[in-house]
Amino acid sequence: MKEKIALVTGGTSGIGKEIVKQLLRNECFVFVNYGHSEEMMYEAKKEFKEISNHFKCIKADVSNEKEVYEMFTKINEKFGKLDCLVNNAGTNIDNFIEDLDIDGFRKILNVNLVGKVIVTKFAIPYLKKSESASIVNIASRLGIKPCVEASAYCASEAGVLNLTQASALEFSKYHIRVNSVSPGLTNTSLAMAGWTKEEIEEQKNNNPMYRIGEVTDIANAVLFLLSEKASYINGENINVNGGSLLK
Repeated sequence: MKEKIALVTGGTSGIGKEIVKQLLRNECFVFVNYGHSEEMMYEAKKEFKEISNHFKCIKADVSNEKEVYEMFTKINEKFGKLDCLVNNAGTNIDNFIEDLDIDGFRKILNVNLVGKVIVTKFAIPYLKKSESASIVNIASRLGIKPCVEASAYCASEAGVLNLTQASALEFSKYHIRVNSVSPGLTNTSLAMAGWTKEEIEEQKNNNPMYRIGEVTDIANAVLFLLSEKASYINGENINVNGGSLLK
């Protein structure tokens, strides 16, 4: 991974932040995308600088084509190429279908699914310039096994899994690999929002590994897929959930 150039969307919190850290530890230059929170970005920058100064934070709403275009203009000004793209940015609003606000439903799809399409579209010309380009889309276990009160999120993540396979077929002619990672319940502020201690303990006890995921678990799988060790893996999805889909 040494001296690779990477873009991580949603890279200033949770899973995305840990992916950035691991890329920096592997001597990559990382463009760190963030959508809204300047405070969160500044806090993340402090942590990144403890590892390396080889990164640049760029603000852009991944669901806004104009902002994504401007982000890639900045990437082009610095390097003009990419080796790795991690489509991590995502959001969620829990609600039952009969109570849905349709604009909220669209927002989730726009960020989680359409946003990945937009970023990928603009990234391809830069990834084509790499000798070993790789894309990893962060999906979810709920794209495979849905739950109630999260229909938009489940639908968007199922779409990400299909998008991954379609992209792998389309971009293999450019020698660009595309894979996805589907986390189980992971210890991040977004994922843990609204859970009581008792509910979290129940989730742990219901998992075959008797714990929930940590951001390092997900980042480890992503780094593997980005590396040359995964050079013959294309169009695949890795479930990182302790076996929760088996129950």
